[in-house]
Amino acid sequence: MRSPSLRVGRETWDLLGVGIRRMFQRAILVLFPLLLAACPQSDVGRPCNHGPGFVPQDQTITFPALTCDQLLCVYAEDAEAPAEQCDQDADCNADPSERKFRCEESSCILGQTYVMNRSMCSQSCESDSDCQGSDPDSSCSRGFVCARIQGLGDHCCEKLCVCQDDLDVATAERLETECSADAAAGCCDQTPHPESCG
Repeated sequence: MRSPSLRVGRETWDLLGVGIRRMFQRAILVLFPLLLAACPQSDVGRPCNHGPGFVPQDQTITFPALTCDQLLCVYAEDAEAPAEQCDQDADCNADPSERKFRCEESSCILGQTYVMNRSMCSQSCESDSDCQGSDPDSSCSRGFVCARIQGLGDHCCEKLCVCQDDLDVATAERLETECSADAAAGCCDQTPHPESCG
């Protein structure tokens, strides 16, 4: 027959073990969100600019953009300004609330405020999954995909994270086909041969 003192000691030890386990579980619950918050988050989608006083009038990839982690600022929308002469900004926008274009010297041009709102930090990518976890303050509503948006210039055929709101899908698919086949004229025929082709 076990002594009462041994029984009390074992019960105390069991209670102590339960207490330690509960404390450990609570510590995990408290620390887990802090560990998640400490993980680096992508700045894809963060607002950026293309340089003092520069307002792109078509798709633009700016490098280096010092406000972006990978130094890439992208204005991805391919929007043509109305060719008609204008007297005021309203003449340039079918939807006056959009205020995409403004009237300057009787011609419609992209407005600085609009371009700034649609210019976002980007990064190189291989697949759509590389573009997840974007900046929470991004003005992009449909999320980001990995796409090629330029067939000419310094960043021709490069795959970048692009907001789906601004992506011209037909152009992106054409570039994907041409660049993958090493056949994008004005890009894949350059010397030195761009790594983004083929």
